[in-house]
Amino acid sequence: MTYRLFCLDGQGKILHARTLDAHDDAEAVRLAHAVPRDAVTCEIWDVDRLVTKFDGRNGGEIQPR
Repeated sequence: MTYRLFCLDGQGKILHARTLDAHDDAEAVRLAHAVPRDAVTCEIWDVDRLVTKFDGRNGGEIQPR
């Protein structure tokens, strides 16, 4: 499956986006946490379904999966 990782600034604007090829949500989350980032918030999406949000600076989960 192809997921999308969006990293956002403090205003909610996309700083950068990346595709993640993963077998399931858990693998997508693991891959996203390995990506270097400098964002306030990061979101992982599976098409139009929000998988999770996490703090872009320390990786702490904001919204449970």
